[in-house]
Amino acid sequence: MIRKAAAIAGIGQTAYAKALPPAAWELAVEAVLAACADAGVDVADVDGMCRFTAPFETVSEAMLVRALGIRELSFFAQAPHGGEALGAVVAHAAAAVSAGLANVVVVYRALSQSRGGRFGRADRRDRADRAGGGAADSAADIVVPEQDNLSFAWPYGLMSPGQLFALWARRYATVHGLTDEDLTRTLGTIAITQRQYANSNPAAMMRDRKLDWETYQNARMISEPLRLFDLCLENDGACAFVVTSAERARALRDDPVYVLSATQTLSPYREPMGIYTGGEMLELFPAAAADRLFGQAGVSRKDIDVAELYDATSYMTLRSLESYGFAADGAGWRYVLDHGTGPDSPLPVNTHGGHLSEAYLHGMNGILEAVRQLRGTACNQVAGAEVALVGAPAGSATILAR
Repeated sequence: MIRKAAAIAGIGQTAYAKALPPAAWELAVEAVLAACADAGVDVADVDGMCRFTAPFETVSEAMLVRALGIRELSFFAQAPHGGEALGAVVAHAAAAVSAGLANVVVVYRALSQSRGGRFGRADRRDRADRAGGGAADSAADIVVPEQDNLSFAWPYGLMSPGQLFALWARRYATVHGLTDEDLTRTLGTIAITQRQYANSNPAAMMRDRKLDWETYQNARMISEPLRLFDLCLENDGACAFVVTSAERARALRDDPVYVLSATQTLSPYREPMGIYTGGEMLELFPAAAADRLFGQAGVSRKDIDVAELYDATSYMTLRSLESYGFAADGAGWRYVLDHGTGPDSPLPVNTHGGHLSEAYLHGMNGILEAVRQLRGTACNQVAGAEVALVGAPAGSATILAR
């Protein structure tokens, strides 16, 4: 159990933009330095690091150790499957400081997609170049799947997350009896609400771009029923946070954010992104994993004041409300239409704008927003927020508290 044994003492990020001049490792350096400064620790004292595996994270621990002048890492860990491992990197960091394997652990995520390797692209490098996509500077231009089972999906058109979750969204509507208008209104409500959050967030890529119903509905269809604004952004940027023991965190600052729980799950054929999952393609987050998450945290669904839910597509936000137990199965769409996810809703969701309107950092920017909410410093502050859930697909999530 890691409940309140570790805490997040510092957060840091770069600017987020479609394209940034620095390379990914330079962005990572900037974010880590900012996180350490926020925590009040000397970067040279960092002795632990956690990150996603390649090809998701291209910046290695060795690169940062050299660049930052870190004396020694006594602990470092990687977790596969990208955003599906959001809970894993938090758990690794918290477990390391709880077990005394490290004192100051940095978790980081850096993206430089403008230099090649846009996530979600399904074409090969040579095809992209002929289409005017531009040459890449590394093999990352082709994101090779880690799992062989994708070879059974690609020939049938499931070549990107957008296409995959379009199929999930259509299946959801079919099983639960939604009309096309019901589905459009639900997904559009999520996308527009998150854009409104982003309009109040100076760090959001979409801070100056309003989104209304006419614009949403007239946007081009990317993969039916998902329109342009139902899919996450493509961007460069980095973010990082510092995890240390609860005792040390309290000595560093007056408002540490404690890790109550972090969970992950992997069962046969659920990888990647649950292409062959059970439950009629509707189980985004297994109920048993959700129960474990709340049980280990010692809180109930009613205790959650704000949720930062992984939203590579707007459908994922909808289904996550059900998967985590905030709405009954098949009732999430009605919940969204009746209650919404805005600042006056029972559960404000993705208060920074999420991946749809702030930036896409594989869930890591959701961690930073949760910390700001619990500190009371968020741009779209939820009054009296004490407990936050940060969730990702495939059973990976964390619950934080002030």
